[in-house]
Amino acid sequence: MRNALIKDCLREIRHSVGRFLSIFLIVGLGCGFFSGIKAVKPDMTDTAKTYFEDNRLMDMKFTSPAGVDSGDVEAVKKADNVLGAHAAYSKDVFYLYRNQNLVLRCMSFDTTSPEDSPNRMNDLVVLEGRLPEREGECAVETKINSPSTFAIGNTITFTEPEEGKPLSDSLAHESYEIVGIVTSPMYIGYERDSTTVGNGSVTSNVFLREEEFTMGHYTDLFVKLDGVQDMDPFSDEYREKVAELGSNAAAVFTERAQSRVGDLKNKLSAQISSAEKQIDISEQFLGMDMQELDRSIEALTRAAAAAQAALDSATEEGRTGLFERSALNKTKDALAIAEELRADNGLTGEAHDKYSALVTDSRAQIAEARETLDLLDQSPVFIYDRFSASDDYSSFDGDSQKIDSISKVFPVFFILVAALVVLTTMTRMIEEQRGMIGIYKALGYSSGSIAAKFLFYCILAAVSGSVLGGILGLKIVPYIIYESYKIMYNIPHLDTPVRWNYIIGCTAVAVVCVCVVVLWSCLNELRSVPGDLLRPKPPKSGKRVLLESFTPVWSRLSFLSKVTLRNLFRYKRRFFMTVVGVVGCTALIITGFGLKHSIKTIVDKQFGDVMLYDATAVLNPVYTYDELDHTLSETEEIGTYLMTDLSESNAVSDDGESQKVYITVPCDPERINDFIALRDISDGERIELPEGKVLITQKLSILFGLSPGDSITLQREDGSEVNAEIAAVTKNYAMHYIFMTPDTYTDLFGEAPEFNVAFMTIQEGVDTDSFKESFISQPEFYGIAFKTDSSKGFLNSFDSLDSVIVLLIVCAGLLAVVVLYNLANINITERYREIATVKVLGFYDRETSDYILRENYISAAVGVLLGCLVGKLLHHFVIITAEVDIVMFNRELVWYAYLLGIAMTLAFTALVNGMLHFKLRRIDMVESLKSVE
Repeated sequence: MRNALIKDCLREIRHSVGRFLSIFLIVGLGCGFFSGIKAVKPDMTDTAKTYFEDNRLMDMKFTSPAGVDSGDVEAVKKADNVLGAHAAYSKDVFYLYRNQNLVLRCMSFDTTSPEDSPNRMNDLVVLEGRLPEREGECAVETKINSPSTFAIGNTITFTEPEEGKPLSDSLAHESYEIVGIVTSPMYIGYERDSTTVGNGSVTSNVFLREEEFTMGHYTDLFVKLDGVQDMDPFSDEYREKVAELGSNAAAVFTERAQSRVGDLKNKLSAQISSAEKQIDISEQFLGMDMQELDRSIEALTRAAAAAQAALDSATEEGRTGLFERSALNKTKDALAIAEELRADNGLTGEAHDKYSALVTDSRAQIAEARETLDLLDQSPVFIYDRFSASDDYSSFDGDSQKIDSISKVFPVFFILVAALVVLTTMTRMIEEQRGMIGIYKALGYSSGSIAAKFLFYCILAAVSGSVLGGILGLKIVPYIIYESYKIMYNIPHLDTPVRWNYIIGCTAVAVVCVCVVVLWSCLNELRSVPGDLLRPKPPKSGKRVLLESFTPVWSRLSFLSKVTLRNLFRYKRRFFMTVVGVVGCTALIITGFGLKHSIKTIVDKQFGDVMLYDATAVLNPVYTYDELDHTLSETEEIGTYLMTDLSESNAVSDDGESQKVYITVPCDPERINDFIALRDISDGERIELPEGKVLITQKLSILFGLSPGDSITLQREDGSEVNAEIAAVTKNYAMHYIFMTPDTYTDLFGEAPEFNVAFMTIQEGVDTDSFKESFISQPEFYGIAFKTDSSKGFLNSFDSLDSVIVLLIVCAGLLAVVVLYNLANINITERYREIATVKVLGFYDRETSDYILRENYISAAVGVLLGCLVGKLLHHFVIITAEVDIVMFNRELVWYAYLLGIAMTLAFTALVNGMLHFKLRRIDMVESLKSVE
C-alpha cells in the first residue's frame, strides 16, 4: 500500500510540474533571501577574523613622545602574556598633488623576522605588484581619496612638513618608485590616523623598508598577546581580555618610557636655555647703529680683559674657575657678534641678516621644544588596542549589525507570501484529488497514509527548494551586499561558506509551515466519507456584492465588469493572497528606489545646502593671523573668506560610546552662516553661534540621544574630558561637527583657538587649476581643496550600493511573477470548465482573457495602493537601520519611487497575464460538454 502511494505521488509530480515548481521556487526564494541576508554579518566578521589571523594583526600598540628603543622591545617581550613584540617607524610627510599638500604617513614593515616568528605581525597584503625590495622603492594603498598618481611605476616625491628641518633626518630619500599596491590589516576602513601637520588628517599610507628610515629611534611598538587567538575580534570579551592580558606589558613600557622622558625633558630644557641666551646676545646688538656698536665693542673689550684676569687669578689660586670661564666665553661670544656686525655695516650688512635668521630659528626651536615638553607633561605614553587605535573596527562591526537588523524585516514578505502560496496551491491540489482520496479511503487506506502522500509531495518541494535556494542565497547575497561596502573597507575578499545550520533551520521552518498548511487543507476532506468524496464538490454559490446596492453605479457596469467583481468576492482567499504578494513586491521596489535617492541626495544636501563655501585652504601655523589675513585679502581670486580652527576630537556618550567629531571655531562667529548654513532641525530657522554653549549636528544628537539643554562630553588627546552645554541641533548629513565661538573654546579647553583653515568663496570665472597652482606656491598655505572635488569623492563612495538596490528589485520582481503566475494559474485550473463554457457561448479569445485576467489587474491595483503605504514604512525602517554612524541619509521618500514601484509591479502583472493569455487560448471548448458525474 505504501509503494502505491509513493508511485502515485511521483506520478502527480510528473503530471503537475508547474505546481511543484511554484512551491519549489517560492520556498527557495524565501529561504535563499533570508539565509543570504542573515549570513552577511557572520560572513563579514569571520572573513575579518581570518584576515586578521592570516596577516598577524597586532593586539596592542604602544607609543611615546620619547620614542621606542630596542630595550623597550626586549623588555616588553619578557612581560607576562606577551606572544611577540615588534617595533616600527612612521613619519608624516607632505606630497604635492594637484596643487595641494596632502599628508601621507610613511610606515615601515617587517623585513627581518622569519615567517614563523611570533614577533612578525601586521603583514601587508599585496594586491598588485610586489613589496619593496631595493633602495628607493615603496608600496602604497589605494582607497577612495588616494591620489590618482598611486600607480605602479610612478615616482612620488615627499617634502618635510616642519619648517627648517631636512627630510633626510627621517628618510633616506625624497623620491620613491611605487612597486606595489597593498593593504594593511591595521587599516580596514576609509579613515586614516589624525596628525599634527597639514590639515590634521592622513590621506593615505605609504610603506617603506625599515632601512629607508634614518631616525634615531622607533616610533611605534606593536604587541601580540597570548590567549586571545580564538576569540571573536569584535566582541566585548576580546577587548576586556586584551586589557587584562596586556596590562603587564603596558606597565613595563610605561616605566621605561617615563624614565626616558625625564632625560628628554632635561635635554630640551637645556636646549631652550641655550637658545634663549643666543637670542638675548643677538638681539642686544641687532638694533644698534654704528656708534652704539663702537661703544659696545669698547665695553666688551674691557669686560673680556677683566674676565680673563679673573680666570687667571682663579687658576693661580688652584680653583677650577668654571664661573669665570663661563663669563669669559659669554663675553667673547657677544664681542665676536658685535665686531662682525660692525665690520659688515651694522643694520644693512649680511651679518645682520645672518643673526636675524639665527634669532628666528632659535625662537622656532624654543617653540618646538616647549611643544614637545607640553606633550611630555600631558602623557609620557599612549596605549592602544585595535579599537582605540582605529575606528575602522567598530564601524565594520556596526555595519554588519545593521545588515543583520535588516534581515529581520525583508524576508518576512517572502516567508509570508511563500506560506500563502503553498496554502493556495495545496488546497487546490487536494480539491482536485477528492475523488482519489475517496478511492483510497474506500480501499482501506488510513487518513494518515493518505495525508502522507500530500505531505511527501510538499515536503519534497520545500526541502529541495530550501536547500538549493539556501545554497545560492548564501553564495550570492552576501557577496552582492559586501561589494557595496568594499568601497569603505579594505578587506580584499569575502568568504561565503555554505552555512548548513542556516539551511537546516530554513528547511525545518519551511517543512513545518508546509506540513501545517497541508494538514489544514486535508482536514476537511479526510473527515468526509468516501461517498461524498467520490462526488464532485459543489461550486461556490454566487453572492450579491455590496456594490449592487448602489444601483446608479452597478447599472452602468458592463456584464464582464459585474462578473469580475462577483468572482473577486466569491474567491476571497485567492484575492487576499494576490494582494499580499503584490504589496510585498511594490513595497520592496519602492524601498529600493527610495533608498537610492535617500543616499545619493545627501551629497547635494551636504555640499549644496549646508556647505556654502567653494574651497578650503589649509593654513601654515608658522604665520600669524594678521599675515594670513593680509595674504588672503590680497588674493584677487578669493571673494570672501573666514579663518577657522578645525580640529578633531572624540565625543563620548554616557554609556561610553565614542564618535569622532570636528570642532569648528570661526574667527568671526557672526559670519559663519555665510559659509556653513546652521539651520535648526525643528523649524529650519537660522541659528547664530551662542556664547558659552555649542551647536551639534543632527546625526550626533541621534546617536547619543542629545537635545538642546543637555551636555556633551569631549575627550582631548591627553584623555582629559570637558563638558559643553548644547544650545541647538543643526542640520547636517555627513560627519559630526560641533560649532562654538572662540571665547567658548578658550573657556572649555583653556587655550585660544589656532585658526588652521580658511573657508573661501571664489570669484566667478576663475580658472581653478591655475588658481590652485598659484595659491599653493605661497608659503602661507599648505594646500587647497575645492568642495566639488570632495563631493565627487563622497558620491563615488555610494555608487556600489546600486548592487543592493538591484538585488532588492530583482527579488521583488521574482516574488511578483511567481505569486501572480501561480495564483492566476490556479484560478484558471479551478475554472477550466467555466472558461470552456464561456468560449462555447461565443466569447472571443480577447474577451475570454478579460473575463479571467481582469481579476488579476484589480487585485494588483489594490495591492499596489497598499504597497505604497507599506513601502513608505519599510523605507523609513531601512534608512534608519542601514545608516552608518558618520552619515545621515535623506529620510524623505521621493515621489518617483512610488511611480517606479507602481509601474514595475503593474508591468510584472501585465507580463504574467500575457503568458496566461496563451494558456487560455489553448483551452478546448469540448471540456464544457463533459459530464461531471
